[in-house]
Amino acid sequence: MLVKEFSGKSEKEAVSKALEELNLTEDQVRIEVIDRGKQKILGFGEESPTIIRVYYEEISTNLGEFQSIVSNILKYMGVEAEVTAKEESEKRIYINISTEDSGVLIGKKGATLEALQFIISLIASKKFNDDTERHIILDVDGYRERREETLKHIARQAAQQAKKTRRVVALDPMSPYERRIIHLELQNDNDVETKSDGEPPYRSVKVYSKRKGGYNNKRYNDRGGYNKSYYRNR
Repeated sequence: MLVKEFSGKSEKEAVSKALEELNLTEDQVRIEVIDRGKQKILGFGEESPTIIRVYYEEISTNLGEFQSIVSNILKYMGVEAEVTAKEESEKRIYINISTEDSGVLIGKKGATLEALQFIISLIASKKFNDDTERHIILDVDGYRERREETLKHIARQAAQQAKKTRRVVALDPMSPYERRIIHLELQNDNDVETKSDGEPPYRSVKVYSKRKGGYNNKRYNDRGGYNKSYYRNR
């Protein structure tokens, strides 16, 4: 843990100076106000600056290198963009691309973005050639956050449908990252159960109702249809 003091006419100014100099965001530091300073009243009295103490972790990763990797790939693709990177933790790096060609980089349901993230991770791994396992999150104009909210909505709708119909609800094929969002969103719903099924790239999530007539009921098959053998054997 590193510590450094900064000063300014106000706490806001001191914090702004600190974040700019350290190239960090406010959620990456802990700030302690040492002296709130004094302001002149009607032009009288002594004036003193606000002093803050900033606690932060040393960033071992050269974020500029990651930005260069992404920028070079975009250059070869003929895409003009602004690339920013920040280290959210020692092993997690978030890279965002701001561009007017966001649709080209995202692709259908984020497929192109996932492919780019995989390629960048491979290049970075070979370039740095160390034992640190860094998880790179590549984003385009905040797409991942919007997509995550959409997936959560899809998960809740699928759960409602499964509970209402007592039948299996199969979602569209998704990446491991997206399937994980579905599983996490429904993990606390005691009335449904989720299960990944199939082989990549067609692996998807199925939502089963735990109520009578759901996942464990032999009347239905894994596709949510009626199990004909159940009725033939009765």
